Amino acid sequence: MSEEEGSKKSFFKVFIEASALGINFVLCVIIGIGLGYLVDKLVGSFPTFSIIFLAAGFAAGIREIFRYLKKVHGSYGQGSNKKDK
Repeated sequence: MSEEEGSKKSFFKVFIEASALGINFVLCVIIGIGLGYLVDKLVGSFPTFSIIFLAAGFAAGIREIFRYLKKVHGSYGQGSNKKDK
């Protein structure tokens, strides 16, 4: 395999992972809104739980983004000027 083929595979791998990350974020928000709507419908307090679960879905999506970044870039603080004690 040539270097060009390797870089193409690397590009497509990163592209697919980034696309999946975006889809994952949107699904977290949609699932949060859906669950909030269902709870609101059962309880009878429309916007309350929809907003709460929307925020929870958004937080879950952000958490997935940070997990991905941590996986890609290693642990936080890598490359910093901290000295080992």
